[in-house]
Amino acid sequence: MEVNLNLDTVVSEIPEDKGPPPLPFQSNLMPSQNHLNKIFIFSKFAPEELSELIRLGTLERYPANTNIVIEGEKSRGLYVILNGKLSVHRNNPSTGKMHRIAFLEENGWFGELSLVDDGPRVATVIADTDVALFHLEANLFLNYLEKRGDSIKARFFEACAQELVTRFKKQNEDYIHSQHLLWQHALSKPKESA
Repeated sequence: MEVNLNLDTVVSEIPEDKGPPPLPFQSNLMPSQNHLNKIFIFSKFAPEELSELIRLGTLERYPANTNIVIEGEKSRGLYVILNGKLSVHRNNPSTGKMHRIAFLEENGWFGELSLVDDGPRVATVIADTDVALFHLEANLFLNYLEKRGDSIKARFFEACAQELVTRFKKQNEDYIHSQHLLWQHALSKPKESA
């Protein structure tokens, strides 16, 4: 039996690899000044400061279930969420299991701690959906702030501090609530007879 194989036909039927599917918005566009101005940590930047900032950053796209940063790795930089949802996870050293500690979504950000601390990442951030992120590499961004002067540095880091205070307060509320639930559960168990 003779098999007649036309390689031109076979090769032409193989789909061309075009990378990940497009995200449900104009994911090839960098954020606008208007978009960045709506993000709290950049809300006090002037239009010309935002224009320059946009030129420094890169657009990064990741499919769902991708680790964007990993707890313990030595990477630095700030990420702004243009589209999609992510989760922040911390490793429990006692059990070795990862625990979700926060959700992030459009107009949120992460990585600001890496701008003031050379230590390893303190959490793993995982894309829950396809995401588009605006990434500012730490050295480029810090040089930009230095070049623009004390005023912009003060505005940026003040906004970061305000956000960290908000997160800290929320974390304290969550901790107190979880302790209450644990004690309530522990005290509601019937005592075993001796």
